[in-house]
Amino acid sequence: MGTSSFEKAVCLQFNALMMILIKGTLSSHRRQIARRSRHEILFCELSEMKRVEHGINDEYFFDFTSFQVLNFTIRVSNEELGIALQELTEKQRTAILLHFFQGMNDREISELYHVSRSAINSRRDRGLKKLQKLLKWYVSDAS
Repeated sequence: MGTSSFEKAVCLQFNALMMILIKGTLSSHRRQIARRSRHEILFCELSEMKRVEHGINDEYFFDFTSFQVLNFTIRVSNEELGIALQELTEKQRTAILLHFFQGMNDREISELYHVSRSAINSRRDRGLKKLQKLLKWYVSDAS
């Protein structure tokens, strides 16, 4: 059986619509590429200064000394400070880390540990004095 003229007309109309769709998609793609080329530059064409300006520093887990305090994981990136903090007692280290790294005040820390504010203050002060001595020792030892 041969195809009727109606089927041929439908087939021709379908083909015409598909050509319009393909041309529209192609022109849209070309516009997108042109728009992108106006705003983007190849990495190899960037000047050295721009590469440094837009650079990213990766941080790896071994670049930090981590401390677990309550539900917080506190990472210290300074190696000497991390070692010195490990030398403190747990109570002194906790008071210092929560105060300086989590931004908590003495009242908040004392409520968490059910001790007085003055106890937290004295723990932090003793810990800071010990830290100061340890860091001076590390600096003088490294020189």
